[in-house]
Amino acid sequence: MSTNQVLIVLNGEDKTVLSESSNKIILAKKKQENITSDHTLLQTNFESLEDLIKANTIIKSQFSKIDELVIVYRDIELNMISYQYDYNHIKQNYQELMNIIYFINLLVPLLKNELSFILSFEKDNHYKVHFNNFKMSLIKYLETLKKDLVKSIKINIKILN
Repeated sequence: MSTNQVLIVLNGEDKTVLSESSNKIILAKKKQENITSDHTLLQTNFESLEDLIKANTIIKSQFSKIDELVIVYRDIELNMISYQYDYNHIKQNYQELMNIIYFINLLVPLLKNELSFILSFEKDNHYKVHFNNFKMSLIKYLETLKKDLVKSIKINIKILN
């Protein structure tokens, strides 16, 4: 039986999270060159709520329920000066975090009774404070969501480093 997998690729790639036999919808900023299996690609910069609302509509039309929701956020290049003082970069990072949380909330009615969140992150790095904040905020949100939905959905959170 094939699973329905939604992949949110914020940065980088991770082939290990892909299930070959799954139906895949991928949300990404650009085409994922290394994904050769059948999938639907929805391009977004994750800053536009309209894009995420449209993506939710497309996911609803293709999937009755979602078995796995995968978030890939790795291979972040770091320019120390611009990273620490580039207001637009910092703003974009936290805007993406807020929008991903909003998007997951939109998907809640589509979540299967037993759902896996797979988070593919790079290891913590004390130089990448905004990445660390993003990662920990998303994990805390998912843990809270798991507690809130405990009576209706069994959520499994798997964090890959």
